[in-house]
Amino acid sequence: MSKELLRELGIDVKRFYKYYDQKLFDKMKLNEGTFFNKETFGEDRLVIEEPSRYLGPRYSHKVVEQMPIAPEARRDLIRLQETKVDYLAGLSPEQKRVKLIQKSYKDFLLQDVKMHADVVKVFQTTTHDQYAVGIDAVCAYDCAQYGFPGFAGMHLPKRRVGDDENEGEPYIFHFPDGNASIARMLVRSLAPGSAPGNSMEDIVTARMDYAALDDPASKVRIRLNSTAVHVKHVGDPNTAKEVEVTYVRGGEARRVRAASCVLACYNMVIPYLCPEMPDKQKEALAYAVKIPLVYVNVQIRNWKSFQKLGLSSIYAPGGYFSNIALDYPVSMGGYNFPASPEEPCVLHLLRTPCQPGLPCKDQYRAGRWELVTTKFDTFEHQVRDQLGRMLSAGGFDPASDIEAITVNRWPHGYAYEYNRLFEPLDRPDSERPCVIGRQPFGRITVANSDADGHAYTNIAIDQGHRAAKEIMAMRGVHTR
Repeated sequence: MSKELLRELGIDVKRFYKYYDQKLFDKMKLNEGTFFNKETFGEDRLVIEEPSRYLGPRYSHKVVEQMPIAPEARRDLIRLQETKVDYLAGLSPEQKRVKLIQKSYKDFLLQDVKMHADVVKVFQTTTHDQYAVGIDAVCAYDCAQYGFPGFAGMHLPKRRVGDDENEGEPYIFHFPDGNASIARMLVRSLAPGSAPGNSMEDIVTARMDYAALDDPASKVRIRLNSTAVHVKHVGDPNTAKEVEVTYVRGGEARRVRAASCVLACYNMVIPYLCPEMPDKQKEALAYAVKIPLVYVNVQIRNWKSFQKLGLSSIYAPGGYFSNIALDYPVSMGGYNFPASPEEPCVLHLLRTPCQPGLPCKDQYRAGRWELVTTKFDTFEHQVRDQLGRMLSAGGFDPASDIEAITVNRWPHGYAYEYNRLFEPLDRPDSERPCVIGRQPFGRITVANSDADGHAYTNIAIDQGHRAAKEIMAMRGVHTR
């Protein structure tokens, strides 16, 4: 359904093969770097590696020899990557799968492969961008499926072809503003006149007319600055004909009624909004813990330092920000990527404020508290300090080269994706809390990425479609 919606909006994903310059960084001989900081590894050192042909993280002999880790750790890392050993010999493939689901990748490295502790330091934050926790809280089996080293001789089941319909496609389907353009196109289609244009190209630089969103003459009205605080059926939920929503706008509580309602907010908020729901459903909705994360955009005066160092991205194990990269080279509509290093450019920095050693949900809670208590000054200091230390050899000067910093802190970021290390083994889909929580309740339905336990745009769209179909079914309208 998500692809159908994109097509209906006028989004042709194949055009990104033209708009996304996949060869730019290769033509400029820009590679990937790893920055080892002195707080974790005893000294600051930047090493540069050509892109790996492997799916997971890999390091060449040349790079391993440059790493500021113990000599035995260097030997262990080479052994991890190159030897084919069955570390769970004697177990059947299914027994190995179960064993590796119940063990973190960190413990697998230390206990089964007998790696030096410095190797764990190198890999600790490699899973941050995918799971928002380190390898201490990601099961070894998942790491095996994503190509991490150490499993070459274990004959584990491979990822099934077709599990991911985008398997093998390049990571290029990206508007200059990420998914914001998709949301803006949705709004433009629902509220005509809210933005000029009619294509995926012209939306990139289009200005929204907020006054057109809540037009009484429109079939769809979008009311900004209106926070829902209470949702209930008018009468018995089993027989009610209407749902009443209380919302706050401008400091005043207001009410609106409708024949049905979709709660498209975070799952864990719903039990507070709709306390009349059955306890089992509220418990299921409250089960998930949203994943906190921070995306920082840094505009720099030029990116000559990256060109001089031969870099397009940097992985920083132990760093305040674990991943730093040049903006995606996308040019479309009225927006052009700064293809010349002489031009200003945006850097993307990732921080996942987790607390290693705790169960993943507790790490997310601790990270959320960190974001609540962290001042912008701290982020600014860390940006300037880390970029200065990583890029100094390329002539980068934080004082003169940084032009702007935008910190996007999301205490409730990704949907909780049921980390298998901490979940019941092979739980049937029907028993997943997200499935129980999204069941229709009277004239109320639930739609969001939480409702499927995956933090992806297509999931959110598909869940919205499901909820809309449920409402239409309530009204006796057949839908496909």
